[in-house]
Amino acid sequence: MKKILIILSLLMTFVLGCAKTVKTFEINVEPGTKVPNFELKDFSAAKTPVRKIFNNGKPTLFIVAAEWCPDCHMELPDVQKFYEENKDNVNVVVVFTNKKSSLLNAKKYVETQKFTFPVYYDFDGSISKGFKITEVPTNVKINKSVIEDFQKGTMQIDGLNKMFERSEERRVGK
Repeated sequence: MKKILIILSLLMTFVLGCAKTVKTFEINVEPGTKVPNFELKDFSAAKTPVRKIFNNGKPTLFIVAAEWCPDCHMELPDVQKFYEENKDNVNVVVVFTNKKSSLLNAKKYVETQKFTFPVYYDFDGSISKGFKITEVPTNVKINKSVIEDFQKGTMQIDGLNKMFERSEERRVGK
């Protein structure tokens, strides 16, 4: 019996020691909240620290979406248009959730739609958990690592432009 307990405790120690630790964060998604630093992973799992994007002098449109989502199918073509018209003044980041999805399906969707905005994948669900995503699409305006706006549901090009008008007016000194 002692041997079995020793073997089980060694096995548990080994399993727990080898477990992959997921770096998690949770933020209050209200305007004025500072976003902690975390890493985005593109479809190839290459990492980008968000501080590099959020603190580059341009506001950021941060979207959590899914390729299976009908509302995302409506919104993302407008996001593409917004990106093409504003990429010099606004960062656009689209993160595809891993809920009810796979990396392969997200890749196929982006390729089929010929989206050129920067895309990332939430491999471990930590971004969805951290931003308390309960529905997709979710649109977040982040400026200098601070949340300025948080919108659940579909946005069209007019709404995206309106969301960023004030930032542009401040940037050019109007």
